[in-house]
Amino acid sequence: MICYLDTSAAGKLLVTEPESDALVRHLDQFGHRRGSVIASSTLLETELRRMASRLGFTQAAVSGLLRKLSVIDIERDVFREAGLMLPGGSLRSLDAPHIATAERIAADEFISYDERQAQSAAEVGLRVTQPA
Repeated sequence: MICYLDTSAAGKLLVTEPESDALVRHLDQFGHRRGSVIASSTLLETELRRMASRLGFTQAAVSGLLRKLSVIDIERDVFREAGLMLPGGSLRSLDAPHIATAERIAADEFISYDERQAQSAAEVGLRVTQPA
């Protein structure tokens, strides 16, 4: 089983927000399943490091979180797929590679608290959850 975290979810593991505790419980339960993997793409590192700069948490905290995840390198063809995904829709540029990566690795669950991204992920057939 593969659970994919986008940045809106991963950020809640570094900054306490209303959904943080529920997300931690959900991921703990998921992590106890045999063969489970919690993943994200390399794009997450850039987004979390920029978030740390804006919000004032440490780069060491970002590094620690990334070590706990299976971080997937984004290949060029995934960027191409992301760019062609949902033409004419409201899918934003940095959301598309997350969705395309989750599709590529056949994620069983896609966690996003970004409503626009969650809607786009559901439109391409991903099972979106928002533990709260």
